[in-house]
Amino acid sequence: MSQSTDLARAQQRFARRQRLVRWRGWLPWAVGGLVVVLGGLTVWLFYFSSVLAVSGVKVAGADTVPPATITQVAAAPMGTPLAKVDLTAIAERVRTIQAVADAQVTRAWPNQLKIVVTERVPVVVVTDGSNFELVDATGVAFKTVPAKPEGLPEALVVGNRREVTIRSVVTVSAALPVGLRSQVESISAASPDSITLNLESLVKVVWGSADDSERKAEVLSVLMKRDAKVYDVSAPDLPVTKGEKK
Repeated sequence: MSQSTDLARAQQRFARRQRLVRWRGWLPWAVGGLVVVLGGLTVWLFYFSSVLAVSGVKVAGADTVPPATITQVAAAPMGTPLAKVDLTAIAERVRTIQAVADAQVTRAWPNQLKIVVTERVPVVVVTDGSNFELVDATGVAFKTVPAKPEGLPEALVVGNRREVTIRSVVTVSAALPVGLRSQVESISAASPDSITLNLESLVKVVWGSADDSERKAEVLSVLMKRDAKVYDVSAPDLPVTKGEKK
């Protein structure tokens, strides 16, 4: 009786080992098949299904530019799977808006696009005597306004080389100390080499070109300790004053 019991137990152990061997042989194939299925399902979910498709656009960073304008120009492909959207192309379209200096587009899962814009900041208002254009620190005129805004120096720019002249005016304005910039009522520029600052009380500063603007600003700060009507720093190593009171 004992031998038959031992034999039965041995047969059971053998059968279990056989099943285990067969299972171990099939396990890699089962795992591989599962991976393939899950991979296919993931690809379908992200790239072909409507579950993760674009259904809306979020806009951040817009202050003066209406979000509706940004959304319209962005022309996001609504209904397209989010993973397939060309983010670079959308950002490039948004950057065509004059008042936008930069734009970054990201995916906001599960089904939104997020557009973050950096607007241009005006540093000077340029006029030809009738129109007023806001110009940023890179010299780009990005918006025309009906009247001169408060708190910005006004630059009267005429002549043929207008874009170059505007960039020169911006360079000069950026080099001015805050205290001096607040005294500037307007800037006159007939060319990039003939820039003049018009200060309060009819005081003028002949600046010349935008070259060595930081050096010119330093010299002017010292020169203005004298009470004069005209300060000429166009040649900063040889500054000149006119109409100086004795």
